[in-house]
Amino acid sequence: SIGLVLPRSTSSYRVSVIPTRRSTRRMVNLAGRTALRASTTRLSPSTHAVGERPPDPASLVDSVDRAVATLTDWFDNKSSILCLTGAGISTESGVPDYRGSSGSYHRGHKPMVHDQFMNFESQRRRYWGRAMVGWRDFAAADPNSGHLALSDLERMGRIGVSFVDREEYYHPDDAMDFATSSGFREETIITQNVDGLHQKAGSRFVTNLHGINDRLRCMECGAMSCRHDFHNKLDEMNKNWLQNALNDIGDSETSEEKLRPDGDAYIEREDYSGFIVPNCSKCGSGFVKPHVVFFGDSVPKHRVDRCFAAVDAADGLLCIGSSLAVHSAYRFVAAAAKKGIPIAVLNVGETRAEVSGLDVTKIEAPAGPTLEGVVKSFS
Repeated sequence: SIGLVLPRSTSSYRVSVIPTRRSTRRMVNLAGRTALRASTTRLSPSTHAVGERPPDPASLVDSVDRAVATLTDWFDNKSSILCLTGAGISTESGVPDYRGSSGSYHRGHKPMVHDQFMNFESQRRRYWGRAMVGWRDFAAADPNSGHLALSDLERMGRIGVSFVDREEYYHPDDAMDFATSSGFREETIITQNVDGLHQKAGSRFVTNLHGINDRLRCMECGAMSCRHDFHNKLDEMNKNWLQNALNDIGDSETSEEKLRPDGDAYIEREDYSGFIVPNCSKCGSGFVKPHVVFFGDSVPKHRVDRCFAAVDAADGLLCIGSSLAVHSAYRFVAAAAKKGIPIAVLNVGETRAEVSGLDVTKIEAPAGPTLEGVVKSFS
């Protein structure tokens, strides 16, 4: 059969014809659930599959004025807009995405999977070896005009929701935060990104759905530690290995081409047997893991519940720079649609929202200049 995704407005949509079929598929998503089921599904990219390459956002600069006008109009009569951001908002900062025009999936990249990291020492050596090459550039990235615009919109009161705070929205380690809560919680941005650029830009009310990449947790004793300190140890213990790895990288590859969205980098060598990974500095025996949700892992329940509460409190959901391909983020969009909450999608390339036939205002334009223009229109 043929599924037709119809536009609400020809000025903000491209009509897409998507075939559907009945099939039995193994559905795997970031929330960690796996189910074998028969269902009618639209043929869209799986979690790691590569779909049609979207256009370069820079090629759409002529569409920015119209995009600003459309998005500004969408803001009208809304007082509690929640934002959901993905990797596409950070590409202008030099952090690559997965499925964009220059996304790492188009270059054959496969991100780290939770079970591989947890169960195989060889995979941990490979991850940390590649991270030695890529992570410092990742950590040094600066927020771009899109991040700064969202910070401005938060400060102006144009985005953000407020809802009753509850103990179940907190990890047990953060019980004191709830104890000192005013009774209400504010939320402006739910981000899929682990780069911390929203916070660098000054946004205050951000939930890092998948965690943040500059903190580590010991998988044995649970101690938290600073990733910068850990990388200093890696560098000291693997000087010769790092130099040889850098020599293996072709001169034709730029830093941007080597860098991956996870904060690691592509290097040609596959022998990591001589790479040394230090144990936890507190207990001395456990191994550490970035405090992020790898593919196949579960987003903590308290965080998911908090995000659903933020969606319930919103009168508009603005999705920025995300294909919404993974369930961990898409479920909030589906929940908003089910409640009749207006949804706008600012993204270059088709998203799961359109593929699923949700009623959304789709704006295809570069995120940074568009959001910057919206701020100016409200100034």
